[in-house]
Amino acid sequence: MRGLELVFFAILLVLATLQVAISHGEQPLSRIAVHNTRLRLSENADIRASPSILGLKGQNSEWVTLEYASPNPSNDDWIGVFSPADFSASTCNPDEGSKQSPPFLCTAPIKYQYANYSSPGYRKEGKGSLRLQLINQRSDFSFVLFSGGLANPKVVAVSNKVAFTNPNAPVYPRLAQGKMWNEMTVTWTSGYGINEAEPFVEWGRKDGDLMRSPAGTLTFNRNSMCGAPARTVGWRDPGFIHTSFLKELWPNSVGNDLVFSTYNGWRRRGYWRDREGEGGFKEGERYTYKLGHKLFNGTYVWSRVYQFRASPYPGQSSVQRVVIFGDMGKDEADGSNEYNNYQRGSLNTTKQLIEDLKNIDIVFHIGDICYANGYLSQWDQFTAQVEPIASTVPYMIASGNHERDWPGTGSFYGNSDSGGECGVLAETMFYVPAENRAKFWYSTDYGMFRFCIADTEHDWREGTEQYKFIEHCLASADRQKQPWLIFLAHRVLGYSSGTWYAEEGSFEEPMGRESLQKLWQKYKVDIAMYGHVHNYERTCPIYQNICTSKEKFYYKGILNGTIHVVAGGGGASLADFTPINTTWSYFKDHDYGFVKLTAFDHSNLLFEYKKSRDGKKRKAKISPIPKRQYNPVISQLETSSHGDHPLSRIAIHEATFALTPLAHVKASPSILGLTTGQNSEWVTIEYSTPSPSVDDWIGVFSPANFSASTCPSENPRVYPPLLCSAPIKFQYASYSSPQYKDTGKGSLKLQIINQRSDFSFALFTGGFLNPKLVAVSNKVVFSNPNAPAYPRLAQGKKWDEMTVTWTSGYGISEAEPFVEWGPKGGDPIRSPAGTLTFERSSMCGAPARTVGWRDPGYIHTSFLKELWPNTVYAYKLGHRLFNCTYVWSKEYQFKAPPYPGQDSVQRVVIFGDMGKGEVDGSSEYNDFQPGSLNTTKQLVQDLKNIDIVFHNGDICYANGYLSQWDQFTAQIEPIASSVPYMISSGNHERDWPGTGSFYGNMDSGGECGVLAQTMFYTPTENREKFWYSTDYGMFRFCIADTEHDWREGTEQYKFIEHCLASVDRQKQPWLIFLAHRVLGYSSDLSYAIEGSFEEPMGRESLQKLWQKYKVDIAMFGHVHNYERTCPIYQNVCTSKEKHHYKGTLNGTIHVAAGGAGASLSPFTTLQTAWSLYKDYDHGFVKLTAFDHSNLLFEYKKSRDGKVYDSFTISRDYRDILACTVDSCSSTTLAS
Repeated sequence: MRGLELVFFAILLVLATLQVAISHGEQPLSRIAVHNTRLRLSENADIRASPSILGLKGQNSEWVTLEYASPNPSNDDWIGVFSPADFSASTCNPDEGSKQSPPFLCTAPIKYQYANYSSPGYRKEGKGSLRLQLINQRSDFSFVLFSGGLANPKVVAVSNKVAFTNPNAPVYPRLAQGKMWNEMTVTWTSGYGINEAEPFVEWGRKDGDLMRSPAGTLTFNRNSMCGAPARTVGWRDPGFIHTSFLKELWPNSVGNDLVFSTYNGWRRRGYWRDREGEGGFKEGERYTYKLGHKLFNGTYVWSRVYQFRASPYPGQSSVQRVVIFGDMGKDEADGSNEYNNYQRGSLNTTKQLIEDLKNIDIVFHIGDICYANGYLSQWDQFTAQVEPIASTVPYMIASGNHERDWPGTGSFYGNSDSGGECGVLAETMFYVPAENRAKFWYSTDYGMFRFCIADTEHDWREGTEQYKFIEHCLASADRQKQPWLIFLAHRVLGYSSGTWYAEEGSFEEPMGRESLQKLWQKYKVDIAMYGHVHNYERTCPIYQNICTSKEKFYYKGILNGTIHVVAGGGGASLADFTPINTTWSYFKDHDYGFVKLTAFDHSNLLFEYKKSRDGKKRKAKISPIPKRQYNPVISQLETSSHGDHPLSRIAIHEATFALTPLAHVKASPSILGLTTGQNSEWVTIEYSTPSPSVDDWIGVFSPANFSASTCPSENPRVYPPLLCSAPIKFQYASYSSPQYKDTGKGSLKLQIINQRSDFSFALFTGGFLNPKLVAVSNKVVFSNPNAPAYPRLAQGKKWDEMTVTWTSGYGISEAEPFVEWGPKGGDPIRSPAGTLTFERSSMCGAPARTVGWRDPGYIHTSFLKELWPNTVYAYKLGHRLFNCTYVWSKEYQFKAPPYPGQDSVQRVVIFGDMGKGEVDGSSEYNDFQPGSLNTTKQLVQDLKNIDIVFHNGDICYANGYLSQWDQFTAQIEPIASSVPYMISSGNHERDWPGTGSFYGNMDSGGECGVLAQTMFYTPTENREKFWYSTDYGMFRFCIADTEHDWREGTEQYKFIEHCLASVDRQKQPWLIFLAHRVLGYSSDLSYAIEGSFEEPMGRESLQKLWQKYKVDIAMFGHVHNYERTCPIYQNVCTSKEKHHYKGTLNGTIHVAAGGAGASLSPFTTLQTAWSLYKDYDHGFVKLTAFDHSNLLFEYKKSRDGKVYDSFTISRDYRDILACTVDSCSSTTLAS
């Protein structure tokens, strides 16, 4: 456990480095260097305050006029307000000692203002005046004129004392819902302790009999604070905080005077409109109350009379109006403390709420309450500011970082945002119906609403105490009575486009929604609302990064997801948005404002966002029906643009017959593969036409007969020679003959591979859109078109088994396929091969079933078993014809895999999205896979230093043009015939609507997985389910299939967990997870626009498995670039190291390596915190395991084969066993 505690501490340190989501500026009082104060009193300087007695009419706020003069005025002179009035060294905390000569100050002023603020002539005349607003804060006040600015303050003059008539009077009541719906709590502040007076509330129905309810009393001392400034210069005696419980209230029934009116298009009961046109809802019966203290001498001290309306009972069908915002802070009506616009919108928000108070029933202030940040006087000033609101309607708060966070105090984040308050002030100054005030999560019911309020400053993740509370809160709501289920929290556990979150690469609080989103979805949370980022934003209804509705304003019926709202613009300095327009963000506002929810009945909810400066609104309506469901099969745009498939640009069905005897095409040689039985040869094409054009082109067709006579019956056409097969490749007639346009003559050299049939070459005019056949060449054919070709090695289901897959033109009715093999130089043996093929009807759609179709021949696989580790074997492909003759391939060789755990150097190459290229330049007009040949070349050149290759999806981008698979297997033959070539399934192999793929798009061009599953062997249990594991020496590879559902509870999820859990890390310390789409992290622009930095629904389920089983590296393709992250877990880097990792990683390194060949995809301009290295270029990854303790990772560019990024991991077996966060038994960071 000691090791685990150290890991927790390390994570806390990482979290402590995370800055708050936006810059709030400094707390104004923190700019004053109180401890540097010196005494510079001058007889010629003075300051006078009037009136000296305040509150003569019982008020708790009054304006004071200051007049002052100085013989040496300066622009940085300032006035400080001190309370208590005696602020010299005599009041210092004894613990601080007398460090400097008097009048050393140890208390900051409660507010300040520059001397020239309202007296522009002060700098010249040395005289000025100032009006400041004071509130009753349980002590007297004095005003001090300072010179020397804030950094070197010098006391020039001190005023007379000012005091309220009764400084101890009860002030600033704050209502809050109790633990029962029919209970209202009243909290207030006074200067009377329990040894001086008995606190109570006198209350009752308006104009009815009154009763008294006693109040409990709390306070705290300086030692309750956790650090500076709360414990030092920011300390101020908080007085006494009293709370009384008013019970068994009658609900706010509307009464008998009912009218009907129309509100925003909805007909509602109980709406009234006055003569001036102002709308409101009829108020129910109200209660009056006043705060009282019975002194022990028998006298009473009273507040003024307030009133409130009791809450509706759960499920009550009446109009209910809720205001929600975060991060309001406090402001000063006199302009003091505001030199840096600390909370510049706070007063406007307060003003709007007060003006609309008759139309507000309850308020939720979701964290970052007043930004006292350890200057305790600010809490009194905040409660005074909100008194008109909080004394009239319940004012519910949530805990924010500026209330709670302090290192070593149990807060989830180890920063110092609370200024040493560590939650004490928020937990004492306001009542919330929590079971334990130190655990600031709670639920409250208000009529048709259920609110579940989380505490983001304590761990909320699955398995924690708070997680269990959240689930119980959501699950226990009776949605028939309370249809409106609202989740509230301070930090953004859902979605935000705030710049800071975007740069973190999360669009959420790190570790935010990963655990909670399944609860929101399961229990059908309507709206999740947050503060923390100081702006406003609303998302679509969303689940796992996918919008579940395209509607933006008027929702009817099933939402299928949760609407997420950031409403942190209550007052604190605004936060910027990222320039990226995320797909889920429906409305953003860089301004101050708040949200208002109005439930008209059980079926209709109005959501409004109002600006604080004018109170105007933007609306969204929700009308639900009881049953909701979610369809996980989605259709979306691809992550990166690959360009069109070149062959898809040819309008084959538009081809017409335009042969002319004056045009010709000639191909030579006509017989290929005569010399050494090669399966690839160059052909020279010569051609001429009387009417040349720049868009004339040469198409290569195979079979050579490509007229309408070969069309399937399902595609009848009227005008021959309509074509129904695309060429297998093409090139412009002027490609290597620039003079063609003028002379009508040209030549071209094309590389042809053996594809089991003959070839012809056709000259077309009219471009690709209106092709006209001008001339057709002689036929060209390989000496044996059916010869076995293009062997592909793959690991078998056992480590000592190698499979060989190849293609031929021999079916099982013509010949018996086999492999003749054995140790190099030893006696060979023969292993039979199985044979597969498929028909046009096996394809799922066009073009694979139409113009892209080409007979695939026969695909054979043989299993070479009981291999000796690391032994070199020779093999050749054979077919025994039924006339007893043999057809052979050339001889190849491979090295058998090491046994699991074998301690030898093992080298693995991994990449995705390579595709194919053409060395003759054909078909490449749009740079479809511009880097493919370079990657292939680098691997062939370094083949002696490669043991196994993983091609991580998007294999050849045939996209339904089946001829391209032969061309791809020919391209990689030098590699795949020598080392195992393992593939995974990508969207361009599998995806097609209605065929069981997780994504409903058409990326496979109608192949729907058939080609990939047939052309390559993988050791899957079921080829249709393309997930598998394979062991290679000290490596365990777990290969996922992102085109099938991988989420928790699925068959694939169970496979992934079994694969990760079953590895013996003592033998195979290097655990690698592979998948095509990015289930981890990527800064690709498309993912940034999605607002996820991952495949939607990607890592949410899997990251706990990666963490639990200590996956070293998770590697992906799909995005056509290279990127490496820090070791990371739940959006938080678990190590600051970048290149040389030693010991426990504490997280998984994520790598996108999808730049092997296909057209590159750009990164977002945001610099995400977890991204260590990015490269917008073609390349691949190489892993080298030297032994059980040392691994080298290298990223190489395809254009030169040089290493551009690398890191090492050095560790012992005990480092793998060591516990890290969420890899051992459940616990919480706070523990």
